[in-house]
Amino acid sequence: MAETTKAEQPAAHEPKYTYPIPRTSPNEPPCQYAQLRAEEPVCPIALPTGHPAWLVTRYEDVKTVLADPRFSREALFRDGAPRAQLVEPDSSSLISMDPPRHSVLRNLTNREFSPRRAEAMRPRIQEIVDRLLDDMAEMTGPVDLNATLARPLALQVICELLGIPYEDQHLFGAWCDHFMSLTKYTAEEIVRSNTEMRNYIADLAAQKREKPGEDLLSKLVHSMDNEQTITHEELISTGVMFLLAGHDTTVTVTGGGAVLLLRNPEQLALIQQDMSLMDQACEEIIRMVTPGDGTFIRITLEDVELSGTTIPANSAVIAPISAANRDDSVFEDPDTFDVHRKDNKHIGFAYGTHFCAGSALARAEIQIAMKSLFTRFPTLRLHVDAEDLRWRMTAALGGYEEIPVIW
Repeated sequence: MAETTKAEQPAAHEPKYTYPIPRTSPNEPPCQYAQLRAEEPVCPIALPTGHPAWLVTRYEDVKTVLADPRFSREALFRDGAPRAQLVEPDSSSLISMDPPRHSVLRNLTNREFSPRRAEAMRPRIQEIVDRLLDDMAEMTGPVDLNATLARPLALQVICELLGIPYEDQHLFGAWCDHFMSLTKYTAEEIVRSNTEMRNYIADLAAQKREKPGEDLLSKLVHSMDNEQTITHEELISTGVMFLLAGHDTTVTVTGGGAVLLLRNPEQLALIQQDMSLMDQACEEIIRMVTPGDGTFIRITLEDVELSGTTIPANSAVIAPISAANRDDSVFEDPDTFDVHRKDNKHIGFAYGTHFCAGSALARAEIQIAMKSLFTRFPTLRLHVDAEDLRWRMTAALGGYEEIPVIW
């Protein structure tokens, strides 16, 4: 009798890990990913709900999962589909859609997040950064870089873009934490937080109808009322998604990028000798500092073979961007921060249909923040050892809780 290989076994058999696999640092993916890439690049795992899934860790396989229409987000809403969370996912959100519906909604928002719009916003971003660094310069003692720069910058930019009052920013932290966590909160806590978020955006949309502006929410309300291209639920979900994803991911990469530079003083010295290297360094930051795993689960619509393993139809698949960005078949010395890295083909902003809509804006924020910070404070350094920095970790996001610095 022929022996049954592990590749032929269904995901429910012998899951090697439970997802998410713990990290030892917010800037580093789980160490198991390197071993899996070499030995078992398509690995059976268990989700926090107990449902079986497959973990894909090679660069090309991750890109396939993110771009191939055989891997679906909408299929999550089929009866009996595997779930990563106990709560029902939001079917009206862009991140839960496949084309063609995804394409319709994405086109509504693309203009606000286009490279041209991001370029036009650079002077305003620079103005915000300069003001924050002016305030920071007047402080004494260790200063938290997240609280003084990364978080207020990202929040103010996304609030202005969406048309959300910045003074409400105190609400967003808890909402985001609940929204992104897989294991930290109960289903009741997540549902309550989600309801609060949706009610907030709905109330704001009603105000935009009465008094529209030039912001994204006003334009979405106009599209709903006059063009019927978006439903009320889709409008709310789009507002929630951009509010949360549009600020917390940028906070994570900005803060994590600063720590990465401070932990690599020889690389930082190269940049300070030639600040034109900073844009290239920021691409390396985006490659190495992936918020969480940078991914959501997808469902196979048919049997699919990846790296010699057949994933059965109706299986959950997780394809971590953080794993792809450390693949040594694509990136030489992938765990080394190198400001001179050439042909940096990272997928830090994802790939395919769900490529990050705000990538150009995020790049602008990160580049301006890093250039301005290390120009203004050339002697900046961590107040504690990097290993002692407090950090949080979820599957979708992660990062340093606070980054105390002195100069």
